[in-house]
Amino acid sequence: MTDSKYYFKIIDDSRIPLSAGNKDYTGIALATVLVCIIAALLIMYYIWFRNHKKRIVELSVMGIDGGNIDMEGMDNVSIFHPIKTIRFETELENLVVAATAKSI
Repeated sequence: MTDSKYYFKIIDDSRIPLSAGNKDYTGIALATVLVCIIAALLIMYYIWFRNHKKRIVELSVMGIDGGNIDMEGMDNVSIFHPIKTIRFETELENLVVAATAKSI
């Protein structure tokens, strides 16, 4: 076994200009991640609402031929009232099914 010696030579002892320093970036990283998660949730909610709104329009068109469809609940359909939107869609579905069952 040979006894090797290591020699370190310091070339430049000045500060490195691109170093991170002593600053803690966890707050900024956490805020960025939270904003991205909230944005993703809002986009998914908008897509979900748009699909239900499209279904309500389809059911409304189906109901024109099938019988009397009460459109008073359409005022409750909004992006801020998801439960009322689902309830109106279900009622509209039931009315369309009942109207088509009568015509058979």
